[in-house]
Amino acid sequence: MRALEMRGENISMRRRQIKINQNIKRMVRKFLTAAGIVLLAAVFYLAVAKVYPFNWGVVLRYKSMFLKGLLITFQVSAVSILISFGLGLVFSIMKTSKIEFFKDIAAIYVWIFRNTPLLVVILLTYYGVGTIFNLNRFWAAVLALSLFEGAYMAEIIRSGIEAVDPGEIEAAHSLGMTNSQIFFSIVFPQAIRISLPPLIGQMISLVKDSSLASVIALGELTMMGRQVGTSSFATFESYIVVAFIYIMLTSVLSVLGRYLERRMSLA
Repeated sequence: MRALEMRGENISMRRRQIKINQNIKRMVRKFLTAAGIVLLAAVFYLAVAKVYPFNWGVVLRYKSMFLKGLLITFQVSAVSILISFGLGLVFSIMKTSKIEFFKDIAAIYVWIFRNTPLLVVILLTYYGVGTIFNLNRFWAAVLALSLFEGAYMAEIIRSGIEAVDPGEIEAAHSLGMTNSQIFFSIVFPQAIRISLPPLIGQMISLVKDSSLASVIALGELTMMGRQVGTSSFATFESYIVVAFIYIMLTSVLSVLGRYLERRMSLA
């Protein structure tokens, strides 16, 4: 008996050691990949610097404009994410409803906004709806982004709802649970868990798509980068700064998404 226990302990230790070695190899591989990317970027920068005189000092004098644009981008993206998620949830429920009228309305909404370019939606919203209802640039951009991204989120959440095992729903009905109890206790948590990776991806796309609001002169990050480039004659440098900030924003969302995925997989 003692020999079996010792053998089991040895096996578990070996497994732990193998897992540690795998983690170390993974970290080394990621480090080497990052180092390679940094090296390539440095080589590219030095090669370009020979023919283009970078002037970062001029751009840094306009850092307050970049911060202002970043704040507006964050506000537009955050509000649009909340509204688009709400729209996606409502229309996904309508698409999976047994009432044909609701299904048709949801299908038309998704069909319109998934087949219309976001730039056109922004222009129609600002110059059309915005003129009628006196919307300013901020809320016109939020409305356009929310309607556009909500159509994609509706399809993502709908696929998550339909992926829930029908046997669990039947079991809940046999226990006497109401439809609302079944949805919020069984269907919705599983649907969100299934849909989370593509939802995070869609939210990242929304943050990047917010740059199109610059066409209606909203002072978000891309618009501010354009103004800095025009004022300082350092257009290339200002757009490099804009690109770097967007990469940081979306990277934070990606990390947050992976953290939520791990938490929900353990729940």
